[in-house]
Amino acid sequence: MARTKKPAGGTNLFEFSENVVALPAAEQLDRDYFAYAEQVIQDRAVPSALDGLKPVHRRILWDMWTQRLLPDRPFVKTARVTGDTMALYHPHGNQSIADALVRLAQPFSNLVPLLDFHGNMGSPDFSAAAERYTETRLGKFGVLLLDGIDQGIVPMVANYEGSTQEPVVLPAAFPNLLVNGANGIAVGLSSYLPPHDPREVCAAAKMLIDNPKAMVDELMTVLPGPSFPSPCTITNGDELLDIYRTGQGRVTVRGAWTVEDLGRGKQQLVITSLPYADTMLGSTEKFVGMLADAVDAGDVGGVTSLNDESSDGQVRITIGLATGVAGEQIIPALLKYTNLQVTNKVQMHFLDEHGIVRLYNLRTVLKAWIDHRVRVIVTRSENRLERIAERLHRLAGYLAVLIDIDETIAIVRTSKTRAIARERLCARWEIDESQANAVLDLNLGQLTEDAVIEFQRESEELKKEAARLQALLASPTKLRRQVGIELDEVVPEFDGVALRVTDIVTEAQPRVSKAAMVLDTPATVAIDVNGWAQASRAGTKAKLKLEPLFTFDTSTAANLVVITNAGQLHRTLVASVPTDKPTAAASLFTGLDPAAKVLGWWIDETFPTDLLYVLSDGQIKRTSGDDLVGGDRKGGIATVKCAPGEEVVAVLPFADDTPLLIVTAQGQGIRFLPDDVRPMGRSASGVRGI
Repeated sequence: MARTKKPAGGTNLFEFSENVVALPAAEQLDRDYFAYAEQVIQDRAVPSALDGLKPVHRRILWDMWTQRLLPDRPFVKTARVTGDTMALYHPHGNQSIADALVRLAQPFSNLVPLLDFHGNMGSPDFSAAAERYTETRLGKFGVLLLDGIDQGIVPMVANYEGSTQEPVVLPAAFPNLLVNGANGIAVGLSSYLPPHDPREVCAAAKMLIDNPKAMVDELMTVLPGPSFPSPCTITNGDELLDIYRTGQGRVTVRGAWTVEDLGRGKQQLVITSLPYADTMLGSTEKFVGMLADAVDAGDVGGVTSLNDESSDGQVRITIGLATGVAGEQIIPALLKYTNLQVTNKVQMHFLDEHGIVRLYNLRTVLKAWIDHRVRVIVTRSENRLERIAERLHRLAGYLAVLIDIDETIAIVRTSKTRAIARERLCARWEIDESQANAVLDLNLGQLTEDAVIEFQRESEELKKEAARLQALLASPTKLRRQVGIELDEVVPEFDGVALRVTDIVTEAQPRVSKAAMVLDTPATVAIDVNGWAQASRAGTKAKLKLEPLFTFDTSTAANLVVITNAGQLHRTLVASVPTDKPTAAASLFTGLDPAAKVLGWWIDETFPTDLLYVLSDGQIKRTSGDDLVGGDRKGGIATVKCAPGEEVVAVLPFADDTPLLIVTAQGQGIRFLPDDVRPMGRSASGVRGI
């Protein structure tokens, strides 16, 4: 086919100018981004405070409910549920739906899994098998979230294509948000709430039902804090009250370990649990990698071997230790440099019943669920009253015409058509058309005396039930009490859930120096005039780019201190100085200016009590060693103020009774005692010396 040639000169964009609407870019972008943010918050990322679910989780459960994939039914392929959910309710990527589905079934991600699963559901280190290989169905706790939904007790909306209905929220027979926790990252905000023991959550809900004025501190007497699926310890228990009051804060969680004695002075540290994190994948692999990096960097010493022996979801990481090194000795280093201890940021941002994001706290989260259950009970009761009224109306028609069964039968038999029979029944027994139709639908077996008695009994029972429901609807107190009664019926279902395995303690976070984290072994350190430093085994010779200016024997746990011609003091751990491995070149001293010259070096234990600085312009300065603490940050610390173009030419330790002599290049000199020089702070300039 021949191509159509474009008109000469190309397309004239200005021909369409009458269809272009000029808008300020800032206003349009603001409006578009707001619409995007609203969509992400309400339809993707933020869980509901009522049922604790994001839309994708709710749609998965609803799809399985409509397919009647109940706990007593056979498993079906996960791919079937994923595809059906995507086709009808959640028009997004099938992999994201599959991942969300698997997470609902994982016992290491949820205290109370909502789905039953058949096949490889993954582990803290490995993802689940592909959806075509696995099978699923609703679990008993998933059913509890959906129970009664067929009775029209929650609001429904059309799905994205308008072909069917889906629930806005699930009935949620228990506070799933607190039990399983939730997380989400939206636009401009995030949500995170750790899981809690279901029995404790129900006890707290009952307390608030019985005493609507109960405050957070009272609720915490039965719900002391989070409970994670894996054994761990919350170390900042004293901060939980403030977190539960404000809905924001940080929870520090620590894993578990044991120390095994191998004999002959050797121990082995075994990591048996890592802290629960919402993103569980790769937790043990991450730990091994972080520890290996810390060992290579010299931050953790005494480690001779590292093996990940985890299997079947059970964490076991063995850390071999050098002879004489205790397992507990390196724990502070592991807490600092690995994910053996993590801090989770709690943000109780959730959607309320109107789909608006609010910041909740422990009390308001429980209250939101209680209020939701009250609305569910009210709607269910009102729907039931409507059905009772319809049934009573029908029973009234039955009882009216069955007063004289023979006459009723005669009217029907002598009527030529159903319409005539209906009209004659209405006229004779003073009933309406709907009642007459119901009578005409009765079969002969329902026209006995026993049937009449049964209709009367049913009518009385329905009237009593209607009276009870009307009394329930008229009393807010009774409605709340009914929430508690129904919650009590759910609590026994949690008997099979593991008891709390999370300890809550209050511990000051240790400030551990690097020296306390490394194995104290002899070492030889060499430094050249440009600050290149290298450590080697004691008694061996380091290979530097220049001739060493200083070479000395020390230990890996000592702090090395140098002062440069710029007056900068640098301090670092000997264990952090690069070693003399054949493939490793000596590295520049940490944070040192490449143009700087090293004038003096010390070990912390031998650092002088007083230092005398001599500057190139003849100024001198005396500084106490106690004022020179620090220097381990990048760039070091300034110990003397030099004028532009000037530098330090000498740094000398001295004692009060030792006279000093300063000589210039021209042969002039001055001799004085240290007592003649007043000590000055490290940020001060010097005084004229010569």
